[in-house]
Order: sequence, then C-alpha cells, then structure tokens
Amino acid sequence: MHLAAGVALVAAPGCDDKKPLARDVPPSPPSAVAERLGLDAASLVDPADPPAPAGDLKAEIDAFAGVDACVKQRAALDPLLGDALGAIGYDTFVRDACRLLDAAHDKNADRCERIDSGALRARCRSWVAMIAATADTCPLALPGVPARGREPTCLAVAGRDPRMCQGVVRAADRAACVALVHRDPERCPPGGAACAREVTRWKGVLREPLSGLAKLPEVKGKLAVRGQSGTADPAQTELDARPDLDAGVVVVTAGERARVEVGAVDVAERTRFGGSPNRPPRFGVVVVLEPEIDPKKLRATLERVELDVPGQATLVTPEAKCDCRVVASHLDKTRGGLLSLTIEGTFSAGAKAYGVRYEVSTFVRDVLPDSAGERRTLTPSLGAATPSPGAATPRATDASTP
Repeated sequence: MHLAAGVALVAAPGCDDKKPLARDVPPSPPSAVAERLGLDAASLVDPADPPAPAGDLKAEIDAFAGVDACVKQRAALDPLLGDALGAIGYDTFVRDACRLLDAAHDKNADRCERIDSGALRARCRSWVAMIAATADTCPLALPGVPARGREPTCLAVAGRDPRMCQGVVRAADRAACVALVHRDPERCPPGGAACAREVTRWKGVLREPLSGLAKLPEVKGKLAVRGQSGTADPAQTELDARPDLDAGVVVVTAGERARVEVGAVDVAERTRFGGSPNRPPRFGVVVVLEPEIDPKKLRATLERVELDVPGQATLVTPEAKCDCRVVASHLDKTRGGLLSLTIEGTFSAGAKAYGVRYEVSTFVRDVLPDSAGERRTLTPSLGAATPSPGAATPRATDASTP
C-alpha cells in the first residue's frame, strides 16, 4: 500500500467519531457545494493531492506475511509525511494501514476493530465485504443508524450489482461506483484520476458483476399541497418529488414489520424556525408496513409525517395534527424491489390547515434488520465524550503487538 494515499482517509484521533450533525448526514464536501452552485471546485478549495500509484492490491494481499512484517517493510515514511502524522497524533498509522491487508487477507472484518481511526476502520470493513462479495457485511452509512442503510458503494461492489450505485448521491461518485463494479476505468467520470486509480488497484480482487438483473423500478414522485379552511395556498402547490427519491429507500425490518423513511425526513430542530419563503414545500414520512390477514395486503401506519410550507415552521407529527392515511401501498422487501405509496389527508397546526396528496414510486436500495444498528465496535457511542486531540481511541491490540 502506498502510505501517502492513506493520509486522506484519516482524521485526527478524537475527530473521527464525533456525534453526527443534526440531519444525520455529514456536511457536503466543497466539490458537492461547487457542483450545486455551478462553480469550479478549485475556486473553493486548494487542489487535492494527486492520486497515489495504484499498485496491485491482489499481489499485496497474496504476499501478506503478518502485520509486523508489513510494518517493517513500509515503515520508511517520507520525513514530511512523518511530521504531518506526528502533528495529528496518529502514531499507529503504518500499523493500521497494514491491518487493512491483515483483514483483507483473511477476509475477517473482526481484524478491523484493532484500527484506531473510525474512518479507516469503516473502510477496512468495506474492504472485507467487497473482497468477500458479502454485501450484508458492509458497514452502515451512519454508525448505529440502520435507517440510513449500508454504505452504498460497498453495497453495490460487494453485491456485484451496479444498479445499487444509484444509491450514491453525487453524480461523479455514482459513476465511480459503476466503474468499480464493472472493473472498467473507462467508465470513470471525466477527470476521474482517483477513480481510475481505485479501479486499477481493485480489479484483480473483485468478481464479475451479476448479469441478467432486472431494471430498477422507475422513480416517480408528486406532491400537491393546498390551503384549506381559509389558509392560503403556498406559492407552489404542485411539485416533482423525485429528487428526494432518486437514491431509493432503506427498509428496516423487525420480524414481519418493515419501517421505511420516504421523502425528505428532517429533524426536530427545524420545527423551531420558519422555512425560507423561496423554498418549495417539502414532505417526508416514516411508514410502518406489516401484513394483513391476507398476506398479499399490507397495513400501513404513519409513524411520523413532516410538512414544510414556505415561510412557516415545519409541521411535524405528533405536535401538529395530520389526519392522513395511506390509500395505496406496495413493498418488495428485497434490494432492487418496488416501493410505492399514495398518502392523502389534512395537516393542521393552530389556524393553518393544508390538504396534502403524496404519490411516490421508487426502488429499495437496502434491506436490513433493526438489530444492525447495534454497535459492535470499540468506537465511543453516539453522544459520548470525544477524546481530546492527540488521544487514541480505545482499541483492541494485535497478538503480536506489545
């Protein structure tokens, strides 16, 4: 492994396991912000380092002779990189890089738990899942939160299913995912030197993608919101809801019950503030589906409903009243299956009332049990005190390590 490439994966100890932001997603990288604004990303940040040499991951795994031997072979860091790693307090960097090969060599994700950095630890689990082609062992996109599903690129590569790359949000990253599944650098996005490097490095250890896969269900979405009982209509009464559905949905199961977040499900903090008057309405639901006596029919219960109307605070049940019902539903509890819902009713809070109709159809990106949210690592739990800078995260040790 070229060690310089690993620096980009590593945050300072104490920073990699922070409590997530309120929206349960990481902040957008500058490149994503630039893409939305139609700007050159180079105008916002310094240019990224050039990709490291690709090497041959298969040859490195085959030649692996233990963590200690790997460390001895790769310990001669460039002095400047050594200074940088020392400054952030990562004194086990070389050993942790070698632990990636250790886990990959034995296809044993338990070896990943010895790695100090949470980001590198998650990457290690992805390595094992992708090499072993076991999609169900991919790490969660957000640790401890099964509702966000597994990391989408890992899921697509480990499942040998290029369709699941649709779950990757950014277009360039989605193209890189497809290129990796197909082991074809020609599919990388324009200017995708980092993508080409990854594909070249990984193509020797990945299996061929599956063939004959059915096409994903068409993504469709429509939201209609109108004022009722004297409440004025919002400026925009009908809108295309597809952007909130393009990445599919995650189905979390508990026995025969299935829980799905659909649309733009937000968080309680936004209920305190009025929405921007220039934003279109936003709608999101959490729905629980379970079989009726007739197993071909589903009983749908709305667990949470959210409505953003421009210029006023977000309406969220149960604080706001939603006399809403699911009038039609279908769910295939399998990756690539169909979810379709039609919801209608009246949302009210104080003197405001709005009639809502929400029609959606999208694909299932991931299916996993609620128990997948159990944390089985040595990472501090969400909300736990963050170690001070320079302090190492608690970890297990290698048998060969003093």
